[in-house]
Amino acid sequence: MAQKNNEDGFHVLVIGAVASCSRQLKIRCTLFERENYLNERIRDWNFGVYHAKPQFDECVPDHISGKLSSALSDPVRGLSEQDVFPLFNAQTGELLMEMPTPNATRLNRSKFRVLLAEGIDIQYSKRLSVIDCPDNSTSVTARFEDGSAVTGNLIIGADGANSRVRDFLLGPSKAALEPLPLLGCGAVESLPADISRKIRDINDLYFVAYHPEGVCAFMAVHDVPDPSKPETWKWMFSLTWPDKDGPVPVGAEAIRQKWVFWAEQLAEPFRSAYMSIAPSATIWCDRLAEWRTEPWDNRNGRVTLAGDAAHPMTYHRGQGLNNAIIDAAFLCRSLNEHCQNGTPITEALAVYEKEMQERGRAAVISSGENSLMVHDWERLKQSPIFTMGFKPLQKTS
Repeated sequence: MAQKNNEDGFHVLVIGAVASCSRQLKIRCTLFERENYLNERIRDWNFGVYHAKPQFDECVPDHISGKLSSALSDPVRGLSEQDVFPLFNAQTGELLMEMPTPNATRLNRSKFRVLLAEGIDIQYSKRLSVIDCPDNSTSVTARFEDGSAVTGNLIIGADGANSRVRDFLLGPSKAALEPLPLLGCGAVESLPADISRKIRDINDLYFVAYHPEGVCAFMAVHDVPDPSKPETWKWMFSLTWPDKDGPVPVGAEAIRQKWVFWAEQLAEPFRSAYMSIAPSATIWCDRLAEWRTEPWDNRNGRVTLAGDAAHPMTYHRGQGLNNAIIDAAFLCRSLNEHCQNGTPITEALAVYEKEMQERGRAAVISSGENSLMVHDWERLKQSPIFTMGFKPLQKTS
């Protein structure tokens, strides 16, 4: 009979992402966050849980799921079976298609992180420096830039697209992101009351508009402090456009110039919304990139990856978060097999990694292709967002 591994003895070190499944399974877990405190970074966004809702429910503990509505982008509005995601012609304002998205769960990232952090052992100001995997040992040590070190049994690299854990596993060259011929800007800002109302009349949750010249404009409700005062509502803005090898705008003035150039191409009321964000607004600008997932040596079951660290992809079809949620659920199932049923960690991780690497690589490739297609007017309606919506490439359970 397989021997159960002591739940207090098996120690998981998570680099970079707030996680909650470990509490469901009663696994000892410590999270290491490079921020000095929760939500220190100014940059914020919201995201949608679509096809991964069953795995999401599996991961989130009951005491958090009961408070989940507080982390919605609009808690008062809540969820609706009638939700749709409208796709527009950004040049004319014509509605191209409405995609049914019943009960679309759009979460405010910073609020959701506050919920997930409840009761979790989080150590802040921890920037990973080195990972030590001694031969003939079942332990692994994470060393940090502040000189501290922590030893455990498994490191999960959930440290984002520019993952240091991925660098360790594959080497910086093989782990490097592949830049794409697309640039993107983003912001979270409020709008004048009249414009905010006009935008919400289009769709009270989110929409996207595609321009024949290649720009893609996405807006989503981010926060609704006072439903009766539209000037207090916050919106998440995104603008992306084709750019093969030009420099990424740097500095507030250069970024704002690019923002205004593309915003002026949009039909009303999209144009007014993008042009009306405050001059003092912080706008981010990046080149889009991806990394096509490939297998790695998990050092005899001691180091693995999850989320954006394992499959960083573009965001125009909402697949990144949903695949990360599936990762979390499947990885926790594997850890349960090890900690509760005595399955060797090498075997348990092999099951998780095989499924995740195949699914992740396919999602990265499909998301990248979709992003290129939605910026090409001739191919727009053949893109996965038009033909598949937010659905997964394959069913998961």
